[in-house]
Amino acid sequence: MVEERKRVILIAGGQLFAEKGYFSTTVQDIAEQCNMSKASIYKLFESKEDILLHIVKQMHEEILLAANRLHFEDHVSPKEQFTQKLVVQFQEFVLKHEFFLVLNQTMPLELSAQIRAAMLQFKRTMLNWQKEAILQAFGDKVEPIVWDLSLCMQGIVKEFMFLLRWNKNTNFELSALSEFVVESLEAMIQKHLNRTPLITEQMAQQFDLSDPDVRHKYFGESEWRKIIRELSTAIHQRSPESIRPDLIAATERLNTERKKVIPQSFMIEALIAYLQKREELQQEVAQLQHVYRATWEEKKHG
Repeated sequence: MVEERKRVILIAGGQLFAEKGYFSTTVQDIAEQCNMSKASIYKLFESKEDILLHIVKQMHEEILLAANRLHFEDHVSPKEQFTQKLVVQFQEFVLKHEFFLVLNQTMPLELSAQIRAAMLQFKRTMLNWQKEAILQAFGDKVEPIVWDLSLCMQGIVKEFMFLLRWNKNTNFELSALSEFVVESLEAMIQKHLNRTPLITEQMAQQFDLSDPDVRHKYFGESEWRKIIRELSTAIHQRSPESIRPDLIAATERLNTERKKVIPQSFMIEALIAYLQKREELQQEVAQLQHVYRATWEEKKHG
């Protein structure tokens, strides 16, 4: 109930800030839009500024999560998946650009430090999202230069999004833009794959660029689906025919349990332990266990 009321307030605040501007919008305006009292809003948010900060963070999160809603058939290549994810992200940027345009024009000076901190955190998170997406699309071979690629990608995307945000007459075919980004990365990989990276993993940590939580938060589900497919393939290829049905049944039950809103951890651990007994599957089961524990721990504490 509380979360639903917060959601209503943030939607109303976002609409009013975009239509009237931050300065011209009052908490009373937001309250009337929500059919609530000002006192009810102040129980959930400290101030109008607090509402604005929550909206900015929520919009950033929606941009990052948008691509996670996509589900791909096995025949869709990792590169094509990457391209389609970018299309969805660009669509989210376009949908939200009006709000950020108004925000940049009317942002109060006393909030600039807080907004700047939120923007910088989003930039860091987006950079790490791009890093993981590049690794998924092009494989571990690009890992030595992945930070160079990510920074280049962020620069390209930033400039195109800047045009979309500040010029309403700008019109890009978003699928063509996504293909351009991916093809540009491919060209960089071909040229620089075996060269010394400009930004190493150690340097990324020194510059405070690295955020390992991004991998688990935004890529855990796709990693899980990938390792489930790999485990099923390994069972069919390497396990004795006599026990394949039991192993496949265990894998399917594991996948079903993992998809539940509240998975039973003891059941998942028991199924993993059963699969671990098979020597020919140890590599795949170890990877599956790693992905599960990373995402499950986050759900428990997040």
